[in-house]
Amino acid sequence: MLTLLQPWQTRLFKTSSGRLGLCIGLAASISGFAGDTNSLKGKVYPDEHKVIIAEESGYEVLQLTTNSADDSGLYFTSRSFVPDENGLVFTSRRTGAWNLFYMNLKTFTFVQLTDSKKISGTGAEVSPATHEVFYSEGRMIKAVHLKTLAERVVTTVPEGYSLGSALSVTASGKALAFSITTNLVLTTKTKVIYSDMDEHFAKRPWSAVLTGNADGSGWHEIARQEKWLSHTLISPQNPKLILYCHEGRWNQVEQRLWLVNADGSNIHPLRVEEKPEISIGHEFWFEDGIHVGYQVSYPKGPKMIGVADTRDGSVHEYQAPYTDGHVQASHHGNLFVGDGSDKDPYLNLYQLADGKLTGRHIFKHGSSFSQQYWHPHPAFSPDDAYVLFTSCRAGNGDVYLIKLPR
Repeated sequence: MLTLLQPWQTRLFKTSSGRLGLCIGLAASISGFAGDTNSLKGKVYPDEHKVIIAEESGYEVLQLTTNSADDSGLYFTSRSFVPDENGLVFTSRRTGAWNLFYMNLKTFTFVQLTDSKKISGTGAEVSPATHEVFYSEGRMIKAVHLKTLAERVVTTVPEGYSLGSALSVTASGKALAFSITTNLVLTTKTKVIYSDMDEHFAKRPWSAVLTGNADGSGWHEIARQEKWLSHTLISPQNPKLILYCHEGRWNQVEQRLWLVNADGSNIHPLRVEEKPEISIGHEFWFEDGIHVGYQVSYPKGPKMIGVADTRDGSVHEYQAPYTDGHVQASHHGNLFVGDGSDKDPYLNLYQLADGKLTGRHIFKHGSSFSQQYWHPHPAFSPDDAYVLFTSCRAGNGDVYLIKLPR
């Protein structure tokens, strides 16, 4: 069980053995790391964190990073924590390019895991079972060990394609899945977020879902469609069941949610869209590996949080008190957290009881949604004691944890 002590005790998670864990392990691995002497890989950074009290709720907020460069958490559907090592992986471009970093949540010091100019940091995912983080570097899918810092190439995205979404790793860390999409020349692409989305959707590029083993073997396609595919997510309890989506503006996509087995069989839609104009998106697995959460609305209708059962396709949808960019469920499945919007930039905590969602603001994160890496993308810690999120409220992206009442 993960436990949390007060900030002045500088201890966030307790290891199962009670040992110092990450601090000792990282010192040993860094001292023995024999890499490029000019590389920043393995560099240890000092504690930057500070404590904020949320005016809205009185909850304690830990601002983990305070550097003037952008820092960001991983995508809200990706694992970020390593509970038995008191660790958290995040991404930062304090070196001039996005790289991955591993923070000791007892001392708040952190180590640089990678040193590259081609890494998609927010699309990485941690495998606590194997103490690795999987990520993309150009067309390579790679893994770096959190203790030894050893890197390896798992597989390579086929030439002519780009990674279509964040990586997804099984709970055992033995297999991965991701989508790829045909490289396109998009004439509408600018620095404005989503500027090329309509053109990308209209061109309906050939895309595929790939899966294979973390040791590099057995890679194969399990779905191929003349659609823009994205958000590939492996069930946290059933490594043979994979969720993916048709990407695009939610009200334009004909059918957002799809399921497929890891052997490529039984491709079928989940939460069938009975009306073309319905908007569905930002899907995520519940920890039970059976239910899928998502956001949904009809034209001029209320914003809702939906829950679909992958066993029989049944759905339940609940009107949300607030409008959120992203929503995630707690590991126990009784709470949701949302990140509001640019007009209402609050973290919102919801509880589902008697078929009704109730919620309240718990912290004004004040972040902008104008860049992907400034999206809060809230996600619960493994013990549901904290919510991890990103905010640019200080003028640049930083990584935060807010403590929830027990």
